Amino acid sequence: MTSSKRDMATSRLTSLLHDWDTGSKSVRRRILQDFVAQNQRRTGPELEAEFADAASLFFTRITSWIRLTYPSLIF
Repeated sequence: MTSSKRDMATSRLTSLLHDWDTGSKSVRRRILQDFVAQNQRRTGPELEAEFADAASLFFTRITSWIRLTYPSLIF
């Protein structure tokens, strides 16, 4: 990945994380729906490239939110 592509990926990730962190339940639901629609057929390495090797930052937020929102689910 070139430096400019990596910078753009980092910028998109930063914006996504900010929207997630400040978003309401409905905003987070929309973010998840958009994420699934856009990445349905991508592999783990492709997602890492898309998220500037920091996809785990987003996935950790999703997991934590699900655990807090739906405590009866077992992981």
